[in-house]
Amino acid sequence: MYKKGTLNAEGKTKRIHNEETRQDIVLVANKNDITAFDDKKFTKQFGSKGLCATTTTCKVFELLQNAGIPVAYVEQIGPLEFVAKKCKMIPLEVVVRRYAVGSYLKRHPELKRVGTIPHRFHRLVFELFLKTTGGKILTLDGSICGETPVDPETNKHIEDPLISNPDEDVWNLRHPKYPQWDERSRLNCQVFRQDILPDPDNHNKETLIKEVEEITRKAFFVLEGAFATLGHHLIDFKIEFGFTQTGKLVVADVIDNDSWRLCDQEWVEMSKESFRQGKELSEVERNYGIVTELVKQFRVPSQTIVLWGGSKSDGDEFPEIPEIAGINNDEVYKSGHKAPCGSAEELEAIMAEYPEGGVIIALVGKSNGLGPTLSARTSWPVISVPLTAKKRPHDVWSSLEMPSQVPNMTILSPENAVLAALNILAQKNSVAYMHRQYAIEELDQ
Repeated sequence: MYKKGTLNAEGKTKRIHNEETRQDIVLVANKNDITAFDDKKFTKQFGSKGLCATTTTCKVFELLQNAGIPVAYVEQIGPLEFVAKKCKMIPLEVVVRRYAVGSYLKRHPELKRVGTIPHRFHRLVFELFLKTTGGKILTLDGSICGETPVDPETNKHIEDPLISNPDEDVWNLRHPKYPQWDERSRLNCQVFRQDILPDPDNHNKETLIKEVEEITRKAFFVLEGAFATLGHHLIDFKIEFGFTQTGKLVVADVIDNDSWRLCDQEWVEMSKESFRQGKELSEVERNYGIVTELVKQFRVPSQTIVLWGGSKSDGDEFPEIPEIAGINNDEVYKSGHKAPCGSAEELEAIMAEYPEGGVIIALVGKSNGLGPTLSARTSWPVISVPLTAKKRPHDVWSSLEMPSQVPNMTILSPENAVLAALNILAQKNSVAYMHRQYAIEELDQ
């Protein structure tokens, strides 16, 4: 189906070939190399590295695609190879952090914690680093527009400096590992944003960083939610962006176990960080294998939010359910008072259709027999919304005072009931988690 053409580029861990008959795609093959500290003497190999990297990248990108995240990935075509859209890459490393670890902790030592659990950010920290090679800063056309100073501790040019003010026209570069109050963090090196960022159709340089930030945050949430369902902590990740030949901004390159820090339930490091910490190569390979098996489990479940009214007239006040992958919307009209047997049959049919669960929102006028009846017959969460409570406050009591073994919940706002339902489903659905977590964290912007 695809014909491998000339070598387009080769990096430390992968080769990129042109496709012989198509100009808009490339073939990406992962190598067995694992690197550290931008130093060739630390490069090692293990036999399953390329396989783990390819499988992890493909499964991650497939999940992001299902979540609506724009990616360059097309499809996997072999154990070590996948197809991606050819991109004009943006020379930035884009990082978000849930926990204060690594270089961030070196820049913010005040956040250091005693014990194994690091400081957790309520709102993800977003950072941009300028990609350099040998300290050289390249413009879009490939010409050298400057270079970073030499670090006296390593006697090498400082690589991938932090951009301290990405929203401004002239970027100030900082050392990626020193606090801002440390004079060594000031590189006295500036670049013009217009020299680094591309200017494709349909994108404004003034808002491009905001686009990158939004996509990055949402991509992280999807993966954070997916790993959380498997009992793991996603600490941070680093990704790259590019523009396709049609000018679409996409997450490009690879996202694998080299791209993030990932810890298990006991806070044991499972990612490339264990290699940096000097773990035996056999243990590192074992961890990569475990993570590969984890991402193979990534999937979007099939769940539902049931909007259940006692009559058709209740349907006039049904709230909107946002379109989220894996979450369906069923509407039912059956009275808990007038048709209890029919309601029970309908409930059983819905539960049979969705073995991965759902949430029922019972929207009722006047006395609420529906929510309590359903709550007594299912382990699914049932949220009652007494539609007439604002006009007749006494109506709310039929939703609040419950007998034993009837765990009916009550929320007055139909919109908040939907959000509560999404919060519940987000414990299993990482796309719902992305939807809710992004909205929650934007409140603190």
